[in-house]
Amino acid sequence: MGKALFFVLFLCFLSTLYSQKLNKIDSLLSTNDVKNFIKNENNKSNYELNIDDKIDYDWYCNVIADSLKLKQNWGKADFDNNGLTDLLVTGNTTEGPRTIYILDKGNYFESKTLSKGKLYEQCSFSTVKGNKIEYQSVKILDRYGSLSKLTKENLVYKYGDFIEENGNPKRHNILEIELEATGSYWNRSSTKIKIVSNKDITWIIDEDYNTKVSSSKLSNEEFKGIIDLLHYIDFENLEEEYNVSYSDAGTTSLKITYDNLKVKNISDYGGMGTRGLTKLYDILLQLKQNQ
Repeated sequence: MGKALFFVLFLCFLSTLYSQKLNKIDSLLSTNDVKNFIKNENNKSNYELNIDDKIDYDWYCNVIADSLKLKQNWGKADFDNNGLTDLLVTGNTTEGPRTIYILDKGNYFESKTLSKGKLYEQCSFSTVKGNKIEYQSVKILDRYGSLSKLTKENLVYKYGDFIEENGNPKRHNILEIELEATGSYWNRSSTKIKIVSNKDITWIIDEDYNTKVSSSKLSNEEFKGIIDLLHYIDFENLEEEYNVSYSDAGTTSLKITYDNLKVKNISDYGGMGTRGLTKLYDILLQLKQNQ
């Protein structure tokens, strides 16, 4: 009798454990299921997406989409490795196709846009591969509408965003990190940040011809996060110059002094050089609010 009771309790435990790993996204089995999930206000996806089997690409991108033979416009995986299934979906909007991802954080859903939009890309195509995303896109190269060839990159969820995968990050001795973010022609504000290896950080902020200088010290966790991200994005081998295809954008300049006083300079007009760089800029500029 005792063994039978123990066995029943054990089965109940396994059932409870298994059910805790299932979530709303696990139950999505069709395009219609995904459509209803996105429309449900309780899920707070915050996006107006029309989920259909056919995406409204222009004729050029339709040719590419047909050649890729994508089976469906959505997929599921545990992108952030928290044991809960997440969702990737492409749909139609009034501004054209858009790809978003929705992460199950346990008590809430977090949703963000993955595609970069018509200012940066003619079109993009996303597919779930394991717990990564295979992202293919045709980039807009200049203001005259010149287009790149179809490019492919694997994206992984790290440091709170999807960034380019690096399977073998190299480590360096980072001595100084300097960032300067300047506004457009109509916005003359600028922010300068300098971080040195002892974790000291200095800000110089110019707004409306008023200059404010402040300093602080980063926590071990903050400093380690920045250094780890720098290594992961392989800053040493990034391009020295990036440009968006439109005018009147701000510029972000990055200078890394490392190893035996080597220097890496990056000028990023529009601040969209790579996903990893954009994440680094966001983290550095957010530091002032965290102090």
